[in-house]
Amino acid sequence: MTNMRALLQVVRANTEGALNQPLTALETAVAVLTVPRLLGPVSRKPLLCVGDCMNIQEQQRIYLQTIYAYFHEKAEWPTYSHVDKKLFNIGLDAKEVSASLPNGYANTFRFDSDLGNQAMLSLEAIRKCDGSERDLADFLTAVRFLVDRYKQAEEDHPLVTGADLKNQFHMTDDAVARVGTLIFGETVLCSSSGGINVEGYVTWQCRLDREIRRFDGVTTIEDYLERRNKERVTARQQATDQVVSLLGNMYRQPNTEDNGAGIETWTRNLTQPNEQSGAKLEVALLNALARLGVPTLFGGDIQCGGPATPRYDLVALNFGAPMQSPTAVLISCKSTTKQPNRTDIALLSDASSMIRAVLPDWLVFGALVNLGEPTADEFSYRQDVRIWKQSHLQALLHAKEYQFIAQFLWTPPWYWNSEREIMWQNTYMAYHKHG
Repeated sequence: MTNMRALLQVVRANTEGALNQPLTALETAVAVLTVPRLLGPVSRKPLLCVGDCMNIQEQQRIYLQTIYAYFHEKAEWPTYSHVDKKLFNIGLDAKEVSASLPNGYANTFRFDSDLGNQAMLSLEAIRKCDGSERDLADFLTAVRFLVDRYKQAEEDHPLVTGADLKNQFHMTDDAVARVGTLIFGETVLCSSSGGINVEGYVTWQCRLDREIRRFDGVTTIEDYLERRNKERVTARQQATDQVVSLLGNMYRQPNTEDNGAGIETWTRNLTQPNEQSGAKLEVALLNALARLGVPTLFGGDIQCGGPATPRYDLVALNFGAPMQSPTAVLISCKSTTKQPNRTDIALLSDASSMIRAVLPDWLVFGALVNLGEPTADEFSYRQDVRIWKQSHLQALLHAKEYQFIAQFLWTPPWYWNSEREIMWQNTYMAYHKHG
């Protein structure tokens, strides 16, 4: 950090002549993100060069962190004008960064010309910010308190104030104010909200309704978000189930209406070896990934209309998320239960290295599909490629929706280990006990 501080002080001196001023939290974050990219002589160019040196994930991180830092200090959301000026001073265009973010990540700036509007973050976005753990923990404490107050109340819409929360948990005034701002953003928690003066103490208030009951027993922020989004998740799962029926219709015998037999054919192509034609596995896996909403390129057998790309057959794509690079998984399909071939593994690893040059800003790695369940250590957790086994294909086949296989799909081999796989399996099984 000493070198980072020294470098940023020099850059600041080039633009403001303020060598002796302490660094702000935002400037320290910029230093951490950009110093590795600024090795060598420091340009006399204005600080705009710092922004030019950052990739989009780093820019998104600073954009969100700027908004959250203001919220944490002021217990309210900054205006887009405030964020715009802060980022302009370090060479970033806030409107351009905003346009790269999804809903809930203060992304309305991209089409909002009113700089006086607030840059608001959803809970999902706040989770991405450094130092947000305490605020999210206070929010969960408040949610559990609201549920308890609703249980104890005789009226249908009991009133809860920030003063109640402060008295119950001895929170600081700033913490209570931040919790109120977060509650106002979660319309599912209360039917109405606003400010109130309680014996000279200005705070917030909200009226509860029966929707608060869905959060009874909530334990973590992930648990809260899952319960909040339950209707949306249920709709996605219904759509995913319906696609299975569509696949059954596509795989059925001509001039028949037996979709069940078609589903069996697709399942057989995906999970049972076919030494004569690996193309059936390639297409079946492509369809399994498409069912879950995973964009996938086909590079397989020329007889199926594909380019017959050597060394891999499919490319599963994840176009990234805020502060997360896009990912490409090169999938080599081997329709056999025999032990994976070391030569195939080496070729796939080489292909991954080649594609990294084609996609320099992407995370790229290979996955070798094997229809058996090889147990040798060298085929379990490797550093060069992932090995997808029969049990993994079964998980893809029966997954209720994308979220349950995302960790499995996009974790690179150098991070995939026994502990991570067990955690993923436990989560998967918890939601697939009856299906």
